[in-house]
Amino acid sequence: MMFDVILKGIEYGRNLKVDFVDVRYQDKYIANYQSRDGELTVTTGFRRGFSTRVLFDGALGFASTTSIELKDLKSIIQQATKLAKGAAASKKEKITLADTKPYQDKVISPRIKSLKDISVTEKINMIKEAEKVYKDYKEIKSYNLGYDEIIDHRIVANSDGAQIEQRIMIPTVRAQGVATRETKIVPYTEAWSKTKGFELIDEHPLTELAKFVSESAIRNLDASLPKGGLTKVVIDHTSVGIIAHEAVGHCSEADLVEAGSFLKGKLNNKVCSELITIIDTPVFDDAAGWYMYDDEGTKGKEVEIIKDGILTGYLNDRYYAAKMGMEPTGNARAFNFNDEPLIRMRNTYISPGDMTDEELYEAVKDGLYVTGMMNGSADTSGEFMVGTGQAYEIKNGKLTDKVFIGPTMTGNAFKMLSSTLGVGKKLQLNIGTGFCGKEQAAKVDAGGGKLACTVILGGR
Repeated sequence: MMFDVILKGIEYGRNLKVDFVDVRYQDKYIANYQSRDGELTVTTGFRRGFSTRVLFDGALGFASTTSIELKDLKSIIQQATKLAKGAAASKKEKITLADTKPYQDKVISPRIKSLKDISVTEKINMIKEAEKVYKDYKEIKSYNLGYDEIIDHRIVANSDGAQIEQRIMIPTVRAQGVATRETKIVPYTEAWSKTKGFELIDEHPLTELAKFVSESAIRNLDASLPKGGLTKVVIDHTSVGIIAHEAVGHCSEADLVEAGSFLKGKLNNKVCSELITIIDTPVFDDAAGWYMYDDEGTKGKEVEIIKDGILTGYLNDRYYAAKMGMEPTGNARAFNFNDEPLIRMRNTYISPGDMTDEELYEAVKDGLYVTGMMNGSADTSGEFMVGTGQAYEIKNGKLTDKVFIGPTMTGNAFKMLSSTLGVGKKLQLNIGTGFCGKEQAAKVDAGGGKLACTVILGGR
């Protein structure tokens, strides 16, 4: 029935003599289960509606509605048409959209245990069981536990003939423990978010996350910051993911390239070590950013942003693909039906290399193994900051059990990646709760092989 309404809307748009019209439908369910020090809250909500884009004489109009009636869909198509026609006369740079194959497809994200089949009671009991873990740790004075889920039904159709339906579900588990001793207060956080079913909880039980963050936070009570300054390190997959996503991935998004990011004008130039290959891919097993088709109906394409140290690609939508003379990569994404699609990443990672953990430590000789991403940010110059959870001493090429509070890593990502000594064999993605916040939220993931390199640490 919904496809029938959408296709009638598309036909109505064609009859308005516009150059292009698309319609997006979304029915999204979001739930949040959270316990703060035993105070349990549950919030749920639905977001449902239509949006449309109309292209006329190089100008684009956008409108949306929470109604799913055909008459209201026609109304917003008419409204978007008026906006496009009103802007066309004064628009100096005309918008064109690159050609794409008009796929007709229905896809369902991978899952074994549908989130819909798990009762609210079971989800609440999972939180309550994890709460008990903290009682075993007297120095944990505060905690936060959470389970979130997104169940998302999307349809995209356009006047080019594309008709795409996607059903995606994404659960998230997260835990934080705050250890306190005298005047010292130390938090530690761990989270997993994947595009799959409730089997995520079997793989990463919330009780185990609560135990892990408690023990990690308490361990840091006895630790001090390492010596700061330029340091050789091995970085685990969490911080590697932040570098790949925040510091490199955003620099490769075509709208930010156009605005002057570090990677503007550097296609086919060497930008870092030849040991580095960075990929953004739409479909990746055991990752949160699963997105087979984007919100323009373009089939997602794997993009090698950097290959062997050479910048080889940008992430784009149909507009920037046409503007830059490139093929659309399927990176146009909107979080809600009333958001306009923007160029966003999906699953971004540093491709694994050929070194074992022991070989990475040997390459560093004397330095630190840095693990656990607590926070991170970057700008389009490639400058970044990543707060880490813990660090372990590497001495004479061997990992020791001497632990430090996780230092903050800073610097320029491309300079840091140019210092690469090696990349680990094992590929893993986990960017925590899995959200990116460029103008609107987007579910993403990131990671890679462990990385041996030199970076600036904030320390004592």
